[in-house]
Amino acid sequence: MAGVRLRMCELLYLQRRINGEYLLYNAAMGGERASTTRMRRSGKICCECGAMLPPPYLQGERLCGRCGKDCPPKHRVYMQFTLTRGWFCQFLEADLKTVLPCKVTVRDQKKLFEMAERGGFHLSPAGRYSIQKAIDEGRGGIWLELSGEQYAKLKRTVR
Repeated sequence: MAGVRLRMCELLYLQRRINGEYLLYNAAMGGERASTTRMRRSGKICCECGAMLPPPYLQGERLCGRCGKDCPPKHRVYMQFTLTRGWFCQFLEADLKTVLPCKVTVRDQKKLFEMAERGGFHLSPAGRYSIQKAIDEGRGGIWLELSGEQYAKLKRTVR
């Protein structure tokens, strides 16, 4: 058992001693440069092929024209939520002026996280923190990237 454990550690990790501390790192990970990661996350390069994208540089990973042809178009919608006898959610178009007819009230804040995840919001630790901070304040909003079907449901008038 000890031999298998040692071999597994040899395959997965390498140890190096630097300044009296042991640093573990995965030898299999080549990874991209930090500058490339920053450019990809800030929307300056395509997240698939690495080609430069034209301005305006919107935050988040984006695809270039060639890579984006394979994907159906996404609709950017702003979800605004406030705490009033539950969480009242209102949806706005990308211009932040046009209100979509669908309005939702949910009782639990966990539903806000679920709606954000279904709406294409990136729930990284930073994304979770931003939603949690807005919940603590009692109001906030996030950008969603909806599919055509999800967008059509929001555009339907509520009876």
